[in-house]
Amino acid sequence: MSVAGRLVNVLRALIISYLVTGILLLGIAFLMYKLGLDESKVNVAITLTYILSSAVGGIVIGKSMKEKKYIWGLLLGALYVGVILIASLLISHGENVIAAKGLSTIILCLCGGTLGGMIS
Repeated sequence: MSVAGRLVNVLRALIISYLVTGILLLGIAFLMYKLGLDESKVNVAITLTYILSSAVGGIVIGKSMKEKKYIWGLLLGALYVGVILIASLLISHGENVIAAKGLSTIILCLCGGTLGGMIS
């Protein structure tokens, strides 16, 4: 497969991951509105959204690439969380956004992407 083909597959998987993220976050927002969820439940739901979205992206990229699927899933998880971190840095004007919770989220997204690649 050519480099351009691989790049298209990675971008497609990232876009699908972010579509899943958007849909799930809209669902969380709706549940917050209707049920008045507290902050701890919302934080858990957001973390699960990141994990599920990176796993879906890992599955998509794993199906596109026929070999070393787990490495492609790991790469997708890294790109997924990397875009989130860059967006967070831009929004927070360069303040430190990586805390203990942020580091665990990064690791979980990497694991989610890898797992998605492995099960594809």
